[in-house]
Amino acid sequence: MLLTRWLTLRSMCSRPLRTLLSMFGIILGVAGLLAIRITNLTALDTLSALFEGTAGKTDLIVTYTGTDGDGLPERILRRIIDDEAVQTAVPSLQIHTALAVGVPESAIPLSLLGFDMGGFSVFGIDSQTDLSVRDYTITQGEFLSQDENGREIVLVENYASENELEVGKIIELLTEDGPKEFTVVGLIAKKGVGQNNNGAFGVIPLKTAQELFHRNGEIDQVDIVLKPDYGSADQLAMVKAQLQSQLGDEYPVTSTVSGGSRVNQMLSGFSIGLNFMGGMALFVGGYLIYNTFSMTVVERTREFGLLRTLGLTRQQVTIQVLVEAAILGLIGSCVGAILGIGLSQGATYLLTYLLDLDSIPLIITPEVILSSLLVGMAVTLVAALIPAWQAGRISPLEALRVRGVRKEGWLLRQGWILGLLFLSISFIILVANPFPYDVQFRLGSLTVVCLFFGGTLLIPGSVGIWQRVIRPVVHWLYGAAGQLGSRNIQRSKLRTTLTVAALMIGVSMIIITRGMTDSFKGDLETWINAYVGGDLLVTSASPMRSQVMRRLEAIPGVEAVTPMRTLDVKWQTPDEKTEDLVFMGIDTQTYDKVTSFVFSDSQVDGEAAYEKLSEGNTLFISSVLAEKYGLNVGDTLSLRTRSGERDFSIAAVVVNFYNQGLAVQGNWQDMRRYFKTSEAGAYLVKLADGYLTTEVQQRIQETYADRQHLSIASNQSLIDQVLTLLNQAYSMFDVMAVIALLVGALGVVNTLTMNVVERAREIGMLRSIGLTREQTLVMVLAESLLMGLIGGVLGLGFGILLTRIFLWSMTAMSGYKINFIMPVGAVIAGISIALLVSQLAAIFPARRASRTQILDVIRYE
Repeated sequence: MLLTRWLTLRSMCSRPLRTLLSMFGIILGVAGLLAIRITNLTALDTLSALFEGTAGKTDLIVTYTGTDGDGLPERILRRIIDDEAVQTAVPSLQIHTALAVGVPESAIPLSLLGFDMGGFSVFGIDSQTDLSVRDYTITQGEFLSQDENGREIVLVENYASENELEVGKIIELLTEDGPKEFTVVGLIAKKGVGQNNNGAFGVIPLKTAQELFHRNGEIDQVDIVLKPDYGSADQLAMVKAQLQSQLGDEYPVTSTVSGGSRVNQMLSGFSIGLNFMGGMALFVGGYLIYNTFSMTVVERTREFGLLRTLGLTRQQVTIQVLVEAAILGLIGSCVGAILGIGLSQGATYLLTYLLDLDSIPLIITPEVILSSLLVGMAVTLVAALIPAWQAGRISPLEALRVRGVRKEGWLLRQGWILGLLFLSISFIILVANPFPYDVQFRLGSLTVVCLFFGGTLLIPGSVGIWQRVIRPVVHWLYGAAGQLGSRNIQRSKLRTTLTVAALMIGVSMIIITRGMTDSFKGDLETWINAYVGGDLLVTSASPMRSQVMRRLEAIPGVEAVTPMRTLDVKWQTPDEKTEDLVFMGIDTQTYDKVTSFVFSDSQVDGEAAYEKLSEGNTLFISSVLAEKYGLNVGDTLSLRTRSGERDFSIAAVVVNFYNQGLAVQGNWQDMRRYFKTSEAGAYLVKLADGYLTTEVQQRIQETYADRQHLSIASNQSLIDQVLTLLNQAYSMFDVMAVIALLVGALGVVNTLTMNVVERAREIGMLRSIGLTREQTLVMVLAESLLMGLIGGVLGLGFGILLTRIFLWSMTAMSGYKINFIMPVGAVIAGISIALLVSQLAAIFPARRASRTQILDVIRYE
């Protein structure tokens, strides 16, 4: 046994390139898997820390279902405290404002959560009770004093440093009555409650906040800490139901664990996408490992035959190959783990955009690293199992021949039947979605892998057809020698299949990524042009009064201005559940002068629908709501307003991705009548002909931005930000496509090198009867060209099919209806890259074949 182990180590050292190729496949799979798992853990931990930190020790939260400007009456606090299960009830008033220092940047920050209007969040708190719920880590100065009417503020240290603020300095906060002065008495660390609004956050005394922001007698939230006797989940649910019954539906009681559902849902989709990528990394890594070990077996056929002659059994030869795989698996898994930690940094960087955070610390646990190492070892052994079994079946007589003759297995001859079955089942599952919502994405990822596997099984049976169809093209490019080389792909169908499959996966991932991105871009550009409208978007950290609109209209170059306001409301779904929704108020008298709606049905009478919206008590709903809840024009939708429950008639269905499509649009008069507010959250500005956007933007900036604390952004800059975020979201998939193509290139090198080794005597005989070195080179390049062309065309077909299926599935599961746009650039790039990769990868084995010495290869016998 020691001798066989020594032979294993000697074999690995004598073929360093083959050893490195095997290790690369292992490294690729383990690195991809570990990076994805670390990213998922980091995302979930960050989300939990974000909400647990801001919620502190809170068990339950009471809020009010009204819109902006509403609040809980302070008397509700006494009713909550009187409950026998409540230990502490802490009130807070939450204000969104801005510091009256400097001019805000003329840009609207964006994240994948949507528009972020910036500004500064202020919590008015009771300093005596709030510390019992939330942890404030004081880094400089002190916390708020006991003076209920003090003009004191505590800031987050990072934010203070960025804005050159320090303890003792006087700052001004914007209020409806103008800037108000506060003294910075302390700084807190950016953790826990300090993570609110990404650190742009401060706390002031509750009474001061109520007075300065005209919220006397009102609070926005009550955080409840229950007594220790009510710590179990069942008791928490019981107290929650009891409080809800006492307070009524007007004051919803929620648990802190349910916070952040929107972000959680978004991260769930991101996590599922990453899991799919991890599976594909293992898939293509396994391909490379199998291909490399198959080549090792071919090159060492004579060696294994001699060992069999000396007395080694089939089992011992098989074990020897598996031991080699285990050693490579262990080394490759360790290197892959190190690389995976590095890759996870890049994936986690995307989360900073998703969650709009400055940075996110990696969460790495020993269990994750160990399990990834074990998976890497397992994949290596499984991928090497068939080559090891083939090595064990080599007989001494077969090994001593120049080239053994192997029969094709059933999978190569009849595998197309199984492939069609896999394709049919996968297609039905992905399109029909006959499963509950929570398993659709997970099953979908597995099904996509099965779809690729089914396509792979179709390749052996179709190689002959491809060769006959493309033969004229190969002959035209490479002549008679090329035609001879193109026929060689049928001589080792298994290796050809694996190489073509790797190229197919790489090209299809390019098509899928670009197809999804281009399709999203098409709808997003259409929507954002309508949503933002006009040429400029003007916003502020606090609601703007009508005089801002009049001042904007007076700016030279401004043709029209229209206001917009978004309010968080509750609505009753068709199944009688109460859910969150965004009401978008628009002024129908000015809206159509600046922008227009994108109707879901192109045949709808837009003017008639707009007239109905102007009449009032009607809404435009998003296509997401319409498809998700089966709502149609003419149906009734019930919203909870400050005037109570109100039924609105649906006048039209429009394209609207705001708040992930959970939004409705109503007219300004309805917003004023039912929601008791008429202040704008943003103004859309259309410029007159002949005026440059930058010129008018600069004019508004210089005239009113500092005084009114406005942020101004051009329509085009917002579109660019949206598309940049979209490209960033898909960048990881682009990386996977590149990796898959790299694996395909290595597969081409392996396959052609094995073919050259197996046909060494044959190539020597051809050289002896007059085949030149150049013709030998062309022969191998033609074989590679055919594999690249097959992989590219199959990848193109699968990529377009899967892109359409993904879009169909997205519509069925989430209500998003995205129109498919053919990614022409990706189609051309995919085919071109497949051909280029196949030719470049063939250079080394082609040169090796062309340098074959005639006497060296014919003197074996």
